[in-house]
Amino acid sequence: MTSNVKSRPRIGIFTRPIDKGTSGSGHHLLEIVRHILDINEREKSFDIRLIHYLKGTADVYGRAPEIIIPRSPVSAARVLRQWDFDVLHHSPLTVFSPVFGLRARRVATIHSAEPNIIPQYYTRLERAHAKYLKPVYARKMDHIFTVSGTSKAYFAEHWGVNPDRVSVCYNAVSPAYRRIESPLSVPAKYGIRGRYVFHVSKFSHRKNPWCILNAFGELASRETTKDVTLVIAGSGWKNDEVLSFVNERGLADKVVFTGFTPEEDVVELYNGAQAFVFPSRAEGFGMPNVEAMACGCPVVTTRAFAIPEIVGDAAIVVDDPEDFRGVASGLSRILTDPAVRASLVERGLERAASFSWDASARTILGVYASLVR
Repeated sequence: MTSNVKSRPRIGIFTRPIDKGTSGSGHHLLEIVRHILDINEREKSFDIRLIHYLKGTADVYGRAPEIIIPRSPVSAARVLRQWDFDVLHHSPLTVFSPVFGLRARRVATIHSAEPNIIPQYYTRLERAHAKYLKPVYARKMDHIFTVSGTSKAYFAEHWGVNPDRVSVCYNAVSPAYRRIESPLSVPAKYGIRGRYVFHVSKFSHRKNPWCILNAFGELASRETTKDVTLVIAGSGWKNDEVLSFVNERGLADKVVFTGFTPEEDVVELYNGAQAFVFPSRAEGFGMPNVEAMACGCPVVTTRAFAIPEIVGDAAIVVDDPEDFRGVASGLSRILTDPAVRASLVERGLERAASFSWDASARTILGVYASLVR
């Protein structure tokens, strides 16, 4: 075991979402931890340890000591007591989080409350966890970090969390998401020719797939946009329901499913698209909207939870996520009016650039410092 003698305040960050892959919460945590370590390596304010269940492969594990804990929260707390932490940062905050029996101050990252907002798309267990357990755990935290002011307001109003103990730490885009001026090769790799509308997500009813498909069907029926293709990146889309829909609507030769798609390909697909469509039913942030903007791709999205706060005036925002005709009309404006498209591209680039991982990491480090004083 590494020596547990402290020369600086000791911070433990739970990093399981990083190990689980490329989920939104995992991407957020990986970037936040990278920037926290960048700043701390320069300023040397804290002794930071990364806590998880299995040895990880992410680059951050080569930059800070790892502590491997058992999955039982009682056993995990027993291990963590040996390290005399000053602050423990939970991400996520669940029934398995070791929140009891430890003297450390406790903080947590909670992105949003989708199971409370659109419960019909979650299991009974997920709904119960979000309704009964998570609010209780949240109120026990010394501080909470979240990714939008909308989520902060929700936690205060519905969970009884003191808003003074909630800090907004926005997501940001990585440098990989950028405008590419050179000729694009990826669209041709997937057999894409001509103009196309783009969407990226793992297939999920929470992401409103039938609105996307119905909006495209409406778009394809219009004379000015009948040449347009729909390109969908992400796993799970080539299922029987979706394939039946596109076949019955005569759209089979106008919809391209790229499946799980490498990030570098997604960046090119954003760059080549005429528009990005994202009519989600609820988002604590809505990362794909900002990624599209950073690549110079105009966005059509919906007024669902935190999305209007994040996109501002840099996207076409449809009031009702179920209004596929409204989504189709938004896409049509971009496809048929160069001035509208150019304005959205310019505003989108500015909006994406306004979010900063470094600023969010500094907010978190500031809270750590205030808790150990």
